[in-house]
Amino acid sequence: MSLLVELAMLVACSQPTKVEVPEPVEGPTLVLSQIDTLMWHQPDSALAVMMEFAASPEADSLDVFEGHYCQVLVAELLFKNDYAQSNRTEVLKAVRYFDSIVGMDGADACDKADARGVAVQKGVSVREREAFLAARAHYINGVGFYEQGDLANACTEYLNTLRIMESHFSEKELVDKKARFMALTYGRLLDMFKDQLMPESAIYCAKQYLLYNQIAPTSLNAKANILYQIGLEYHILHQPDSVVFYYDAAFNALHDRNTIVYRDLMASQALFDYYEVHDTIKALDSLKSMAAQAESETERISRYSTIGDIYLNARQFDSAKVYLKAVFDFSNDDIGKKLAAKALHDIAIGEGDTLKANQYAQFIIEDVAAAAESQKRVSQLNDLFQQHLQWKQDRAEAEKQQVARLRRNRMIVVVCALVVVAALLAWLLHRRKMRQQRDAASQQMEAVQEAHRLEKASMSG
Repeated sequence: MSLLVELAMLVACSQPTKVEVPEPVEGPTLVLSQIDTLMWHQPDSALAVMMEFAASPEADSLDVFEGHYCQVLVAELLFKNDYAQSNRTEVLKAVRYFDSIVGMDGADACDKADARGVAVQKGVSVREREAFLAARAHYINGVGFYEQGDLANACTEYLNTLRIMESHFSEKELVDKKARFMALTYGRLLDMFKDQLMPESAIYCAKQYLLYNQIAPTSLNAKANILYQIGLEYHILHQPDSVVFYYDAAFNALHDRNTIVYRDLMASQALFDYYEVHDTIKALDSLKSMAAQAESETERISRYSTIGDIYLNARQFDSAKVYLKAVFDFSNDDIGKKLAAKALHDIAIGEGDTLKANQYAQFIIEDVAAAAESQKRVSQLNDLFQQHLQWKQDRAEAEKQQVARLRRNRMIVVVCALVVVAALLAWLLHRRKMRQQRDAASQQMEAVQEAHRLEKASMSG
């Protein structure tokens, strides 16, 4: 880890106030671009290359654009290789820098871009590279906030990421790594909303993830996992028909059944069947089978938690205590540990074991301040997300009105053109008629004159 901290320090970036955006044609920019490309496929290899680059003389000659680009890459590489960010200050500077390039100046910057993907502030045309980098800077800044436990700012940054992408790229442009990036951003929001027990928001983000994952799959079993997550959220909402639909879809989408996604799905299906069909033996057999196949202690304990809940619900308290005690003793999940403690406390009360009941009670004493903070946090996240949905709706309406205006303007132009053509045609027909009338009058005059001439000739003769 010290080597990675040193890496973040090695990639020193000067911060002049002027904004320069060189084209990626040669030198450090090209190297960074190559590392960037490699990162999307092999982040571990990309990190090794970045470490080599950081120790090279080229790293000392980075200009302002390259420096900020480099800091975003370092933060992304640390994240993708499961290390905490060590260059938070530089990431924050990069966010402000790229916002300045795309004509934006903060959280509401995305509202300054019109539906055609052109930033209206200062009339700056946003190039694809800079807009994408601005979005990535906000995304990785959100990751940093999340690592610090600041969910409100993390959510804000993820939503800023989506707004930048949706403001500067049309749907047909959101392909390849851009589509994958959109899926990953919605995935971060999905995890956040799921952990805060916000099922409606989680389902929305999961379905958006599916749309972009269909364009650019993030992993082999990503589709199956997201379908499964949607089913879980519908289970929380007590919508069994939707649960069945998404669990079945998840099973059908699985490419490999020797994975934790399959075992999680089987366990959740067993729990769902227990509550819907009330087949206790079948559910427990399935869950115990998944526990036996667990590849880690954490996974095994999670299965024990579900098994203990079923035994508890079936009022088989002796069996419930065996599994719930294992969860209480060995789980690293605070929520799961507290739920197990509460169940064990209730069992002890029922058995008249006051000593054990008090021991568990000490562990599950609710922190009123923490509960209030949790409720406040959920309210903040919900407000932020609803504002984003309103932004999307307003933007869609603005685009719809713009399309209607363009269609109306085209119709006006066509009608005007038709009117002009009709007027021109009428004028030409009028001229032709007048010419014909003049020609007929002239011919008639000539005929009269010829008749007079012939009459005079005959009289003189």
